[in-house]
Amino acid sequence: MKSFIIPLLLSASIVSAQEKITNDALEELDPIVIESSPLNTKASQVSQAWSVLSDDKLEKARASTVAETLSNIPGVSQSHFGPSSNRPIIRGLDKNRVRMLQNGTDTFDVSAQSEDHAAPIDPMFVERIEILRGSSALLHGGTAIGGVVNVIDRSIPSSPYDSAGASLRSSYTSINDGWNYGAMAFGGSDKLSFQMNGFKRDYKDYDAPGGFTHEGQATSVIENSYGDSSSFGFGGSYMLDSGFAGLSFSRYENTYGVPGEHAELDTRIELESDRFEFRSEIEIADSDWLTGIVLNIGYGDYKHSEIGKEEPSDTDLETHSTFLREGFEGRIAFEHEIGELRGVFGLHGLFDDFKIEGEESIFSGLSKDWVLNDNGTPGVPGDDFNVSTPSSSRNPRITGEESNRVALFLMEEYDLSDDTTLNAGIRWESISRDYQGTADRDDSTFSASGGVSHDLSEIWNLSGNLSYAERTPDSAELYSDGAHHATESYEIGNPNLDTESAFGVEIIVRKTVGKVTGQFSAFHTKFNDYIFTEDSGKKRDTEGNLPDEGQFPDPLHGFPANTEALPERKYEAVKAEFQGLEIEIDWLAMENPGWDLLLSAYGDMVRGKNKSEGGYLPRIPAARLGIGFEIQAEKFSFGMDLNNVFKQNKISVHEEVEEDDHEEEEGHDHGETPTPSYSLLSAYAGYDLNFGKSQGQLFVKGYNLTDELALVHTSFLKNSAPLPGRSVEIGLKFDF
Repeated sequence: MKSFIIPLLLSASIVSAQEKITNDALEELDPIVIESSPLNTKASQVSQAWSVLSDDKLEKARASTVAETLSNIPGVSQSHFGPSSNRPIIRGLDKNRVRMLQNGTDTFDVSAQSEDHAAPIDPMFVERIEILRGSSALLHGGTAIGGVVNVIDRSIPSSPYDSAGASLRSSYTSINDGWNYGAMAFGGSDKLSFQMNGFKRDYKDYDAPGGFTHEGQATSVIENSYGDSSSFGFGGSYMLDSGFAGLSFSRYENTYGVPGEHAELDTRIELESDRFEFRSEIEIADSDWLTGIVLNIGYGDYKHSEIGKEEPSDTDLETHSTFLREGFEGRIAFEHEIGELRGVFGLHGLFDDFKIEGEESIFSGLSKDWVLNDNGTPGVPGDDFNVSTPSSSRNPRITGEESNRVALFLMEEYDLSDDTTLNAGIRWESISRDYQGTADRDDSTFSASGGVSHDLSEIWNLSGNLSYAERTPDSAELYSDGAHHATESYEIGNPNLDTESAFGVEIIVRKTVGKVTGQFSAFHTKFNDYIFTEDSGKKRDTEGNLPDEGQFPDPLHGFPANTEALPERKYEAVKAEFQGLEIEIDWLAMENPGWDLLLSAYGDMVRGKNKSEGGYLPRIPAARLGIGFEIQAEKFSFGMDLNNVFKQNKISVHEEVEEDDHEEEEGHDHGETPTPSYSLLSAYAGYDLNFGKSQGQLFVKGYNLTDELALVHTSFLKNSAPLPGRSVEIGLKFDF
């Protein structure tokens, strides 16, 4: 906490000094609208925390994955299971608590199922990314209890293009000998607009930072971290007198290696995803209360195969498992206005068909719990011991799941005065899941939020909100029973898990006008039945057997020495609390003829506590603090950023484990280990190129210029796949 006192005081002094500059007129920029909110509310009036990455900031942050692109946004970190499989983490919450959307509809992937699964989205031609935290994401369903990341690429044009044009992008990255290139073309008439795009990425294993060792051996390359992805798509819209209607299609392919322990088996994932979208917005002018109708429809057909060797000495590769998901999502929203009350109500549905084919599946249902009879001989629970007794499974083997989610939602805003706006929202959702292999399950959830936004002055805004949200356990949390090689563990679900619920409160202070702008937020969330995996201290082989420690002479009852042993992790539910701070500041420090100086700073901190058992929850992101500057001239821009990630020693450890230096260095099976701090220095330079009406830019990005070893605490591969070492990217972008 002390680490944040200095930047907070500095920020306050900067703001105070800035307000005393009476000779500088305040200039209000065009209002930012949060498109992911059903009400399209101005960002300065939203009572919840938000972030928008677009324009120049997006260009400078753009990386090979959405999570890496957002990694320096306050409250957002990355899972970093290598450079390809990387999901955003929002306020310490990830996977099934963070929903990833593309143009407002689901990405129809399985990246939330496992850390080694990549999301089928590439940021190359993304125009805008919106991040909603806490209660602002409630209307997107229970799987958004932690937040929403909405990637907007304008594949369906919402307005006519002024003229036909094209965009070209290309770059080379030194750290992995990576080539990236793509093109987009667009055009149309007053009534019809269309666009088409395509890209290609190809990179090899990336270089490790200096001094990195894996399993006691110094290494300069992270093996099996290569990737090869491509995509093409097209879309078009027909402009109506009072809106538009459009359709788009895209196909995404990605083949990438899985680093860490998987490298010696040459494990890779081959991913294919087809996606259709339909969107229509219609303004209603002749109604006393209805102002508009918005219809979003998405369909996805997803497949990925996990391929590798059985043994390191093998020469042939085998397909161990194939994940298949086919989904359909639809949302219709009716916008209305009655006096000072404006809002939106609607219907939302998400329908999924999910299957896992192959021998290796976390739903295998293979684990066996053996007990000793009264005479000391091993036996099966509930039966007399007999060497011919068949194995018993804790959870059944599941091969498929069909799920239907149907929800009703309502969100309203009311102007209490010129300076104060109230808002409230509710969502009720029914979830029906039909399983192949076990009994069906029906659930329902309810979520609600309420907030107030008050303008303290023309430039300051104070907001606050309360929220309540529910999330049903995911199928993996309920019925997992198999080896999960992504986390190198044997995971066991709990069919008795109850609905997870969260009650949150948040306060936000914003300044969106003037030379100094920024946002500060503080939040506190209490969970009941918070679901997570915890190490049990036991080990199982890949078939679910417990070790043979002399108690089980029958080979059916244990695995012998020298057999691959995985730590057992069980899903459990506890009372939990999350609390944290987030701050970001931008300051136009100097304005000179021909050039300007901009300063920026950000910081965040989150604590996740296990209130039932005491201590901390596992893999909570470390606190961060970043500062930077940028010089903007007529044709040239240059900037540098220094981001410090503090040591994370607030970790989940079992009481019976004694913490000593050896265990902190080597790790243990009962919990996680501390992660040292690190600082990353990055730089950016760009030079604008103009040829007639065409505009371009030649840019150079430098990453981790000091070549510092950076271990990501939230990553299961933190000790085998750190962040890349010193890297330079050279690129060219051109708009015709």
